[in-house]
Amino acid sequence: MQKISPSESLFIQQGVENNIRNDGRNRVDYRNFAIETGEIIHANGSARVKLSQTEVLVGVKAEITHIQSEITSNLQQSDTSKRLVFSVNCCPSASPEFEGKGSEFLNIELAKQLERLYSHPNVIKNLKLTNPKISSINNNNNSNKIKKENDKKVKEEEEKEDIKEIITNSGDDNCFSIVSGKYYWTLYVDAIVLDSDGNLFDALSIACRSALHNTRIPRVKAIQGEYEEITFEVSDDPEDTLSLSIENVPICVTLTKIGSQFVIDTTLQEELCMNARLTVGVNSLSNICSIQKGGIDGLDPTTINQMVNTAKVVGVKILNIMDKTLNEISI
Repeated sequence: MQKISPSESLFIQQGVENNIRNDGRNRVDYRNFAIETGEIIHANGSARVKLSQTEVLVGVKAEITHIQSEITSNLQQSDTSKRLVFSVNCCPSASPEFEGKGSEFLNIELAKQLERLYSHPNVIKNLKLTNPKISSINNNNNSNKIKKENDKKVKEEEEKEDIKEIITNSGDDNCFSIVSGKYYWTLYVDAIVLDSDGNLFDALSIACRSALHNTRIPRVKAIQGEYEEITFEVSDDPEDTLSLSIENVPICVTLTKIGSQFVIDTTLQEELCMNARLTVGVNSLSNICSIQKGGIDGLDPTTINQMVNTAKVVGVKILNIMDKTLNEISI
């Protein structure tokens, strides 16, 4: 376990009290972060986020899951919450703390935090068709382009009818269903911490949201065969996909109490000086989606209210920046 000397801890605490942290930020300043999507070729979606020296890579894999017909309604409801399966692996080279079995508890804690963040059924709003990108064509082929576009429109209208039937059969409460009550998509979200300089909760939530934005699921048509057997016809067109709406997907904003004050986006050294931590899940509507307390010390109600209000403001600001960046990447 990493340690910090008493003199270093006192220096950091005094800086926080005076609203000047050791890297020049004030208590509510967030470090710059970079987002890259499509990093893993064979995944349905992926993203890499670098928050200062903290670096996280997330991949999303979609698989078709069969719901057993004999399960009860209570089991079916709990099964619905497992449409998103999270796993986190802290690379031993990221920090000495992750060597050996030191990362096992942290891996579980990080994965459980992501599960709580995405536990509400309305977090992922719905599946929708992506707009296929039309490649540029030379002016000499204008007539062919018009013909292809007309054929494409006819094909899209026919395919929209097919996909509409499949989606409406799934019900409003389950955007991942392929065949209502029988088959649905399960998204396995796997994250790897490549480097760590603090604030892993926030970095992971930003990376997961970016990876889900980048996720493309192939269009699947369910075909009823003999003896009530269901087979699936998967489109081989790489542009014929479904995408996830991340409108209601939240991120984590972690606030750490050091001394009598709290800060956001802590570095690794600042985390070694913390008394308590509050991780708040916030979406673009400034709604609170989850709250998790960490650290050995308690928090009084006044401090908690201040932390939550700060998390709302900071979370909405980060989400606006994220959405703008992701839209620019998608163009």
